[in-house]
Amino acid sequence: MSPETPVKTSLEQYFSKFRNDIVGISQEFESPFGTRKIIYTDWTASGRLYRPIEHKLLHDFGPFVANTHTETTVSGTAMTMAYHEARHIIKHHVNANQDDILITDGSGMTGVVNKFQRILGLKIPENLKQFTKIPKEDRPVVFVSHMEHHSNQTSWLETIAEVVVVPACPKGLFCLETFENLLLEYKDRSLKIASVTSCSNVTGIKTPYFEIARLMHRNNGLCFVDFACSGPYVEIDMHPEDEECQLDAIFFSPHKFLGGPGTSGVLIFNKKLYKNLVPDHPGGGTVSWTNPWGEHKYIDNIEEREDGGTPGFLQTIKTALAIKLKEQMGVSNILEREEELVDYVFSEFDSLPNLNILAGQHKKRLGVISFYIDKLHFNLGVKLLNDRFGIQTRGGCSCAGTYGHYLLHVDQETSNYLTDKISCGELLEKPGWIRMSIHPTTTDSEIAFVCKSIRELAQNHEEWAKEYDYDSRSNEFVHKNAKRNEAAMIQNWFTL
Repeated sequence: MSPETPVKTSLEQYFSKFRNDIVGISQEFESPFGTRKIIYTDWTASGRLYRPIEHKLLHDFGPFVANTHTETTVSGTAMTMAYHEARHIIKHHVNANQDDILITDGSGMTGVVNKFQRILGLKIPENLKQFTKIPKEDRPVVFVSHMEHHSNQTSWLETIAEVVVVPACPKGLFCLETFENLLLEYKDRSLKIASVTSCSNVTGIKTPYFEIARLMHRNNGLCFVDFACSGPYVEIDMHPEDEECQLDAIFFSPHKFLGGPGTSGVLIFNKKLYKNLVPDHPGGGTVSWTNPWGEHKYIDNIEEREDGGTPGFLQTIKTALAIKLKEQMGVSNILEREEELVDYVFSEFDSLPNLNILAGQHKKRLGVISFYIDKLHFNLGVKLLNDRFGIQTRGGCSCAGTYGHYLLHVDQETSNYLTDKISCGELLEKPGWIRMSIHPTTTDSEIAFVCKSIRELAQNHEEWAKEYDYDSRSNEFVHKNAKRNEAAMIQNWFTL
């Protein structure tokens, strides 16, 4: 592959105009091996700042920044109207209707899914759990896939619900047949929820969430979908033509979009699920009136009632701008370009005998590829790619420990051994992988450089490892001659 020749189409050139406006696209840093240019392949963890969005926030919205909750002053009016328009853009993007409630909160999907669980009345304060005994047959049941991020599994484990992981099919995919059998097994539960990822943040493999929704609705259940991983790249449709496939709630993390860092999490759900007399965060902006005798009345409008205090109006505005950018790039273009890049990566990795792609038999995926190299610790691999080549990847289990058991074929005995070690602070044997995640703005020459660098890593890591020391407390590796320049650099960032 040469820089002048696209993989298949002219999409590399199409995305170049967007690439040129990414903040830090030519950023360099000093590594133990000299000056290196940052090559960003960590898009599933977080997106990058986008210069036109930052410019618009500073120069268009910025001069009028003021608190919302008023339309008396020009600044208050401007921000209130901008905030409302941003919310309209978000809801329109996911095909929400007049019965859907939008809430933005926290810094990503984790914050809003926990808020949603509180709104649903499924969370009990920890100090009161001992006083609350719910018979098993009366507990809600929440079905999750085997591919969930911890935020869409662990958070449900801390509710009153029984959480059931739907086992994978022999091919490692979501098994609709097994799911149907589980629905029969739990048919008498009064509240049945499926809360599933739309796409794995480890392998980029999608789930059949519309089919899951259909099955849930046929069994008097609800379907919630986590779009944190796929949201920046795919169409999100809460209300497809087939009403049985509609999504009762969705959540995603706009910080993963190009232009999205600094935004809040997004939750949208059908208002029929809201039964609360008291908002999750009572406070300013949630009440119609109060008096000195303890009487008060909360606002009837659910979105206003659940938007207590000063809302994250700039975060919400930025979310809308990142969505506008996604729409400008075009989902069909995004998916086609990602397919080109993924195909190329697979073709390059197939010839490396000691490199193992997780779920490598499934090449139809978004641009998320996780792998491990025989006899190489994942954190050392990430460090070597950073130090020698400037390539930004991520090591660990990608906050998907349950899926990791499936992918790495970890049985219960081995799992118990490993968790005992981890609990004792011995982290060296903790399983993990190296995750690279690409973006349609990635160029042909850039992906070729990344693959060539990983090939060199696979061939030379045992020799290169001799230059590094292992820190057992952090499970990280440090070059013997490393000069940590980051602390001084960051201190300077905070100097006004």
